[in-house]
Amino acid sequence: MTEEEAQKNLPYEQSQTAGNVEFSGNENAMNLLNSANDVSINQSRIITIYNYNYQQQTVTPSTEDDLDDNLICPYQGLYHFSYENSEYFFGREVFVEELFEYTETRNFIPVLGASGSGKSSVILAGLVPKLVQAGRWQFTHFRPGNDPFNALAQALVPLYEPNLNKTELIAQARQLAGYFKNNTVLLSDVFATIQQNNPQNRTLLIADQFEELYTLCPDEKIRRQFLDTLLNTFKSFAEQSSLSTVLVATMRADFLGNALSYRPLADVLQQGNIMLGPMNENELRDVIEKPAQKLGVTFEEGLVERILDDVDKQPGNLPLLEFALTELWKKRQGKQLTHKAYEDIGEVSGALTGYADDKFSKLKPEEKERVRRIFLQLVQPGAGTADTRRVATKADLNESNWDLVKQLADARLVVTSRTEKNSEQETETVEVVHEALIRNWGQLRKWMEVDREFRTWQEQLRSAKKQWEENHREQGSLLRGAALLKAEEKLQERPEDLEAEKLFIQESIQERDRLQQQEEERKEQLAKAQKEALEASQAREAQQKQANKKLRIGAIFLSVVTVAAIAAAVGARNQTIQAQKNLADSLGRTSMGLLAEGKDLDAFLEAIRAGKILQKYRAKDPEVLGALIGSLSEGRERNRLLGHGGPVFSVSISNDSKTIVSGSDDNTIKVWNLQTGELIRTLTGHDSEGL
Repeated sequence: MTEEEAQKNLPYEQSQTAGNVEFSGNENAMNLLNSANDVSINQSRIITIYNYNYQQQTVTPSTEDDLDDNLICPYQGLYHFSYENSEYFFGREVFVEELFEYTETRNFIPVLGASGSGKSSVILAGLVPKLVQAGRWQFTHFRPGNDPFNALAQALVPLYEPNLNKTELIAQARQLAGYFKNNTVLLSDVFATIQQNNPQNRTLLIADQFEELYTLCPDEKIRRQFLDTLLNTFKSFAEQSSLSTVLVATMRADFLGNALSYRPLADVLQQGNIMLGPMNENELRDVIEKPAQKLGVTFEEGLVERILDDVDKQPGNLPLLEFALTELWKKRQGKQLTHKAYEDIGEVSGALTGYADDKFSKLKPEEKERVRRIFLQLVQPGAGTADTRRVATKADLNESNWDLVKQLADARLVVTSRTEKNSEQETETVEVVHEALIRNWGQLRKWMEVDREFRTWQEQLRSAKKQWEENHREQGSLLRGAALLKAEEKLQERPEDLEAEKLFIQESIQERDRLQQQEEERKEQLAKAQKEALEASQAREAQQKQANKKLRIGAIFLSVVTVAAIAAAVGARNQTIQAQKNLADSLGRTSMGLLAEGKDLDAFLEAIRAGKILQKYRAKDPEVLGALIGSLSEGRERNRLLGHGGPVFSVSISNDSKTIVSGSDDNTIKVWNLQTGELIRTLTGHDSEGL
């Protein structure tokens, strides 16, 4: 097939190619590939791996090479193999074939293996080229990092919006990530759109270094939500006819326990995961010999067996082997790799350490201290697992150290890249070239032993800072109490290591001081209020005492007045009683006189008046009592006046006591002779009211 024919099978028109591979979304990778346009491998295929942001080792002849024969180095040092150098990738052919078959029966393929077992290489340099040969596949790539939703979105947007510029891509990815988080858009809907746009292609979604979900994403809620997003779309052993997208995820096997702790993911893993075990001797021999053979370079007799023996003694041997072969290549003699050169590099066990120590020894003392701080920030302290590499930003390391970062990148000890920061700009990042450097460089291990406590604490601080930023820097998310005291202490001790966290700590300190000032002001106001209340209370107490004193004086005066008044009242009453008694006596005597005169009725009336007075004042008077008894006993009825037809309601006696006039309800008035009782005359024509 010609290159023109191959182009017709691509899902999109390519804009930047380098022999056999196109990268989308990474300027560094583009620049790298621009320098490799003369690579003549797999020229019949051009492939795009979207969102592949890993800067590979240059494939042009190294300036450190002892020979000037223009031979590229077929070994990759601590870099992983990718599609562009897949023709030098050997030793995993059986495993790659197995993966290829799984893409026909599964839509979720977890690939687990030890650190340094070659998981990334087997996908990018093994499976991807195999699928390219099969045809009608498109590829996209992501690493979860500390924001897995955004990482996933960046991998997907180019598949359905291929013509966006860099700024538009970043903004679109950020928006899609937000939709995933709030379930506005389902991942399955996105893949359905991708499939509609490219019905002839299947999609391979590569989730590389999936353990970053546990090492770099501290939010358990986000982690589980992200897993649910993937698991709801990709079901292991699902019918491929129902879904044209395959997810392959590479993860370190020592994080399997973390994965199994979440039941939905455990259910999928228990259905079947692919373990990438160590290579056998024949596979390792291919790794050593075949890349050199492709370029016509041979090994001195017995050297391959010697290297195999050394590899067998080293755990996590593949990265160390690949690095040793890379260093050995630089010292080849003509087209032969020799025992002498192998010894000079320190063999498999010492090549990496010797190389790193050599680069470090050439630094100035001040630079060595800065490099120490740089590497400490590139190691993620393990929590029950081995330490892992950490992606650090320029801000994490302080921009003043970036010149050294570039030197370390030139020395192939770290890898730099660019990643999305926000919707308008990118940020530069750096990471250790391979975790084998963390495990095997003695100097770095010593640094971590000394500063493990600090680095563990710093990662916890960064988690708190990230939550503060996600909460729009609200005051409630700032550090408080013991956590703030420790952060303040560390900032004073190591300001150069906390440049990225300094603002967060300072904001927390300012908020604490503000709250303390408020509390002091509140206490002052409270003390002032208490003082004023006490003074007011004392004033009221003094006033009360004065009032009580006046009240006692008034009470005494009132008591005297009251006693005097009572005495006066008693005296007055006694005088009244005595006057009434005197009146009663007078009435009694009058009654007795009237009785003697034969005026029995008058005597009786006067006696009753006298008796009522005595009864009112509860007094006794023998004379009055005698008059009353006498009028009752001696009095008699003189006349009975009869003749009214109704009740008599009025009687009047004339002034001379000779006649009596009576008025009745029968509307008559009768005039009587009081002495004889004879009716003198009757007056009629009156009503009762007139009477």
